Amino acid sequence: MTIRSAPSVPEGIYTPIPTFYKSQKFAVDFETTVKHAQMLHKAGITGLVVSGSMGESTNLTLQERCNSLKSIRDAIPDPNFKLIAGVPPSNVADVIAESQLAADNGADFLIVLVPGYFGPNLVNQQGIVDYFQYVASGSALPIIIYNYPNTCNNVNINIETFATLSQHPNIVGVKLTHYNFDMYTLLGYDSSFEANNFRSFTGLGQVLVPSLSVNLFGTIDGLSGIFPKSMVKLYQLYRAGQYEEAATLQFLVTRVDLMITELNMLGVKHALNSIYGFGECLSGRPPLSKAVNLTAYNKYAEDIKRLLDYEQKL
Repeated sequence: MTIRSAPSVPEGIYTPIPTFYKSQKFAVDFETTVKHAQMLHKAGITGLVVSGSMGESTNLTLQERCNSLKSIRDAIPDPNFKLIAGVPPSNVADVIAESQLAADNGADFLIVLVPGYFGPNLVNQQGIVDYFQYVASGSALPIIIYNYPNTCNNVNINIETFATLSQHPNIVGVKLTHYNFDMYTLLGYDSSFEANNFRSFTGLGQVLVPSLSVNLFGTIDGLSGIFPKSMVKLYQLYRAGQYEEAATLQFLVTRVDLMITELNMLGVKHALNSIYGFGECLSGRPPLSKAVNLTAYNKYAEDIKRLLDYEQKL
């Protein structure tokens, strides 16, 4: 296909939303998904990742992923509210095919995991370059690379590979879900990446302020799904040069985000239900079909309440 100049990924706060289910047979609860998305849109979130890792992409059918996108886009037609479609780890041809379906159902970007099934002994940097270049050349949507080594058999990307991939006109950014601040800094301070329309975002809101300090463009972080106004405020404080206030809020955000580090999607669903009443079934689909560990969750109850108080004043 002919590759046109791709749009930039707007800077800001993005929420990877969970997939809600009905209690009966894990049927996808599109109504609650839309209500959650509308809340986030109203709170000033820049966009959503739909059916990403938080949204259990591997546990959804292709049709369910498409329907999730369509239900949100139909309810929120605002073109400035960006939808990033998640896809499960897959081969080049299937990712390309799904990119067109995602575009047809309202997505603006496609986020694609680093291919790590075969592990670092077999997957080298040239293989990663080949994979993403083939995907991007055929994709109907601009590609955001998802660099999450813990879910990819510790297959990682080096800075030379990022430099090569950033030159592809249909590869527009990366979500960095790791704490390698060497990489954050190399990506943030090298002006050639932005010149190539390639923007880097942290996947960890607990380090949003440090990430912004090395010129990243925002975060794609699960805590923003629970406390969207607080995360937007944190971003705004830093951008306004109110560094002391930003650092104070970052401290509280980091303490609460530790709950998501420990409990992931189950903790997010429990919080969304207890605070906002969202969701019937609070587990994931098998093999994630278990209740949240309340003993673990309750360790963070005091900090969650403090952040909720802050959120409700905004």
